[in-house]
Amino acid sequence: MPGHLTRTGPLTSSVTHLVDGARQSVTCSTFNFQRSSGVWTALRQAAQRPELILRVYLDAAAAGQGAPTAAQVAAQLRPGTVLRTKEFDGRQVRNHAKFLAIDHRFLLVTSANFSWSAEHGNIEFGVFIDNPT
Repeated sequence: MPGHLTRTGPLTSSVTHLVDGARQSVTCSTFNFQRSSGVWTALRQAAQRPELILRVYLDAAAAGQGAPTAAQVAAQLRPGTVLRTKEFDGRQVRNHAKFLAIDHRFLLVTSANFSWSAEHGNIEFGVFIDNPT
């Protein structure tokens, strides 16, 4: 995009504010979660808001390897919907996509996993789109 339209800044660490400000829906896709992530807490709070539809896509194989299992994520985000990858054609499908869509308006596509280190220490790249139409 044209240089005058791009910015740098603490995009990954500001994700919790986007989730907190959601009015209708939050859709999240991630390889895995870490309990240290601000997004982990923000999504839990969003799940408790009856006016919000929460949907999370998760890599089933990555969950549980030092990260919360898919069942633990589903319990944390109840009554939200947690969908996990399955086997297809004899192989485990992998989900490495990381994005957050909020209220059919905001879209964040990022390299960052939802962990404390990604939110506060790593250099991560992403694009944030705010399109009210």
